Amino acid sequence: MTRTDLTRTDPTRTDTWAAGAAKALGAVLGAGALLLPAAFAPRPGPWSGPWTGIAVAGAVAGWCLLVALAGGTEDRGPVVFVRERLGPGPARAATALYFGGFATGQAAVALGAAEFALGDSGWRAYAGAALVLGSAAAYAWCVPRGPSPAARRLRTAAVLALAVAWRALGGPLPGPGSGDRAAGSWPDGGWVAGGWVAGGWAGAALLVAVPLLFGWVGLEGAVPAVARRRALGGTLLGIALAAALYSVLLAAPGPAAQAPPPAAAAALGLGSAALCWTYCRTNLQATAARWTELTGRGRRGGLAAAGLITLGVLALGRAARWDLPVLLIGPGAATAALYTLIAVAAVRRPRSQEPTDHDHSDRHRVLEGAARSAG
Repeated sequence: MTRTDLTRTDPTRTDTWAAGAAKALGAVLGAGALLLPAAFAPRPGPWSGPWTGIAVAGAVAGWCLLVALAGGTEDRGPVVFVRERLGPGPARAATALYFGGFATGQAAVALGAAEFALGDSGWRAYAGAALVLGSAAAYAWCVPRGPSPAARRLRTAAVLALAVAWRALGGPLPGPGSGDRAAGSWPDGGWVAGGWVAGGWAGAALLVAVPLLFGWVGLEGAVPAVARRRALGGTLLGIALAAALYSVLLAAPGPAAQAPPPAAAAALGLGSAALCWTYCRTNLQATAARWTELTGRGRRGGLAAAGLITLGVLALGRAARWDLPVLLIGPGAATAALYTLIAVAAVRRPRSQEPTDHDHSDRHRVLEGAARSAG
């Protein structure tokens, strides 16, 4: 019996619909509930509203069933799942995708925090994002330990409360593109997102669907085996509930909707910025862990590498006048590639081999695009 086999008989595990739904929701809900509505809800066009989000959720549910039929990832973690079926090379590729998703994703998280705090986008938001990144990296450098499970649950509850409050008061501010370039439709029928233009329906849908995967990060390590029917049913229920929440949050405000009162917007903005800062910090810690797995080097080297990559993405984004939706493409693409790699592994038979260095830590460090802490 291997090390991963031992986890399959965990006597404390509860196989119920409620537990499965709670685990799925806890895996995917987090900063994405704040950043995705701020990026896409104010945008006109058929691909910017909740329908693309529902289509993405449907694809995620189908992926979940495929992985569950192959034994699930909850007991082993996604990297070990890939290694057992595809070998050590693809497993390292999965770890590299985690690292890349973490590093590029923090540019979006930092920019979102700055836009929430300042109530504006443009060069001031990018300058604020650099400060957010620097302070989060410094804290992660000095305090390597992440938040406790209770603190993570409290943070998720705070994120949901703020997301609902933004929606009830008229939507998140600032609307993306309110600084350097407005969002919307070009006269020739194209669709613009933060400076990128999609000239057709397929490009427009892809330009929204890929960033929306940022809101589904974490599920890749929480899929139970199909034999655990109640847990799997609860996981699918959790996906449906998350999709329903995102469909509400991503819906464009009505024509008569008004912006929140200035005092309420300032309070919600500061609260949202503070929460995004905490996600940036814990994601940088997770990036350092992935760096160690890839290179065998120390945690602080990983923090430095992640910080430089994130700063480079911010510099490129400012030079190209990108806004939040485009910065979300990086972690969304990493998520899409990781989910594809896991799906390929799911249709392959397990290989007979000894455990590797990926076995000991993978299931505790999921990409925290949306919710889960690496600490």
